[in-house]
Amino acid sequence: MHATPQTTQRGRFSKVELRAQALASRQAKKQLLQIPWNRFRKAYEEYPQWLGLSLWIRAVVTAKGHASTELLKTLRERCPGFLESEESIREPNLLAFHLLEWVHDTIFGYTKRQGWLDALTFYGVRHIRSRAAWAYWERCETQWSRVPPKATPFFEEWQQRALETKICGDVTYSDTALVVEKYIDWEATTQWVRPLFAAGSKLPTHVVTELERRFPHDSYRRPTSGDKGERKYVKWRSVIRAGNRLGLMVTKAEGFLDNPMESIRSHPRHVRLMVYGRHWAKIQTRDHRQRYPTFCQWLVAADRYVEARHP
Repeated sequence: MHATPQTTQRGRFSKVELRAQALASRQAKKQLLQIPWNRFRKAYEEYPQWLGLSLWIRAVVTAKGHASTELLKTLRERCPGFLESEESIREPNLLAFHLLEWVHDTIFGYTKRQGWLDALTFYGVRHIRSRAAWAYWERCETQWSRVPPKATPFFEEWQQRALETKICGDVTYSDTALVVEKYIDWEATTQWVRPLFAAGSKLPTHVVTELERRFPHDSYRRPTSGDKGERKYVKWRSVIRAGNRLGLMVTKAEGFLDNPMESIRSHPRHVRLMVYGRHWAKIQTRDHRQRYPTFCQWLVAADRYVEARHP
């Protein structure tokens, strides 16, 4: 089973561990960039459900000392075929570990065959919902070891409690997930328009319209005498201000992290957008005569982008 994802700091890990993490990160990134985003996203959004199920099993088995009837019923309903082996039932303390092995081989077997299971597990355990499950499991381990519960919650209830766990003040993991998604959407916008600002180009009307729609509280028009009300250059600092506001929201929402931007940098969409942004800037530098795409067109291209496989 994967260890709880933590912020990497030199004072916390040995050089060997840091090198191993760097190697795993590079391997995951390489695999991530070899498949379209929409295909990866489907598995990525599903993974925390299975990780959460394995942690719920660990919590229940630890609290009761055995695999309860309700637990086994849940597994038979959700994982047909998994309990056919008596080995898992004979060793309840290893049940959660056997489940994840089964999930990787059965539920996500296609990712292994296609060569991107490492990327799925690397980014999957860093998903906000996975972080929530880890944090709540640790809380259950601590509380239930002191005062065993009269009845353990069903998995769905346990999972919902994990998402609604307060991180800092009244901010929950569910709140944090929404903020992270908004921030990454802002990042996509900046990558889309960055080449125009870098070149000092006049912004096309459809670009200005889109920015006004996405950031309605900032001013993007700068009328000058003689321009007949024509839209002029958008102030880049207005776009940055919008990002700073979101950054402050992330910081408040993620007070539990040493580095408040950790879950953004470890988000696979962020990783892909940064890579495609550099690719897009090179394309624009080579040929800036073609019509500038709309944001939706750019995003479709970014999500479809893959890097060639190298032997």
